[in-house]
Parts: sequence; structure tokens; C-alpha cells
Amino acid sequence: MSLRDELLGVEKPAPTAPTPYRLLCPAGWRRVPTSVLADEMAEAAVARFKEAGRPDLVLQMRGMISQLRSALRASRAFDAYLPPLIRGNPLPAVLTVAPFVRPADVSWDAAIRRLARNAPVDVPAFTETTMWRWTRDEQMDGEPGEPALRTRVRHYVVPVEGEADTRRALHFVFTVMNLDGVSLPAEPAPPDAAAVTEVLLETGDVILSTMRWMPPKA
Repeated sequence: MSLRDELLGVEKPAPTAPTPYRLLCPAGWRRVPTSVLADEMAEAAVARFKEAGRPDLVLQMRGMISQLRSALRASRAFDAYLPPLIRGNPLPAVLTVAPFVRPADVSWDAAIRRLARNAPVDVPAFTETTMWRWTRDEQMDGEPGEPALRTRVRHYVVPVEGEADTRRALHFVFTVMNLDGVSLPAEPAPPDAAAVTEVLLETGDVILSTMRWMPPKA
């Protein structure tokens, strides 16, 4: 059985999209309203860090959630997907979906370079659906000498098919929290956080490999 076959679960249609699309997600993943996404993520993570006696991480997590709320509003994200709980703890990943419109006087290549902010951009070969992909590393400000919460964020911009000279696209953002170097005394020693991050990023690629446009409803 291939990695794709092991990861993919039930089909997740997204009728709320400005342009209908569909994804196949791993078993246990669920679509949630973006209006409650930040609260759902904050509740589980903050409780976990409090129980571990890490008020520094609680403050960083609250700052990260505040940034997430602002980003969701600014991008007009309309869909979000969360992974299942593993031994009571959420997998540190989230997928969001937002519309993107290319400025009329800017080419797709220039628009993507601007959006990626100098990160290397590629056109993945794992899917028949045209898209651009790039990855960025981000970090919260922590106390000097203390580990900080970091994220790896993988972006996918998928232009709408079937429109002449289309300017519309969907912007998928797959965010993974990297806990490398973060000690939680109340929990057993974690696996290699960097390896977990890369596996989760591969999961994002697998999910986006199934992205297909759907015909608009009559």
C-alpha cells in the first residue's frame, strides 16, 4: 500500500468555496469554520503548556493565535482543516484555504514571487492540477535563552481552471508547529520534532495532490 493510500480517508467536498473544489484528507481530519479555528487550536495547546508548567510557551502560543486570527481576517479564509487527536493531544498542524486574485497588471510569475517574499517557488510534480508551492520558516519571540515556538508554513496557490486568462486562485496554507528543543516535563520524551515536522509537511503535499476543481452548481 502506498503512502497516499495509507493517508487518504474520506472525500472532503467544500461547497462553501468561491470556486468549488474537493480534497481527500487523511482519516480523522475534519473541516471546521474559520470563525472557531483559532479558539479550537488555542484551547488544546494552551491547556497542554499550562499542564507542563511552561507559562513562557503559553504566552508565545497566545501571541501565535492572535497572529492567526489577524491572518485569517486579512486573507478572507473560508475553510480550515484540523487533524485528529493522538493520545489526547492534537497533531501540530492546520490547513486553511483563502481566495487570491492576481492584480490585473501583474503576471502570475511576478504575483507569486511577491507573495512568496523571495522564498524558492516550485511547481510540484505530484499532481495534475496546476499549482505553485513554497515553504517558509517563522518563529515567535521568546525569552533570551529559552526555546521559542517555531512553525514551518507550506503555501500552495492553485489558479482556477477553465477561465481564459484567469486572475483567480485559491491559496492553501499548511502550517506545522515545530516543537524541536521544547521540553514539556509532564510528558514523555517526544520523537524527533524535525522529523515529525517533515512527515506532516509531506501530509500536506499528499492532501494537495488530491485537489481538484469541481463544476459550479447550476
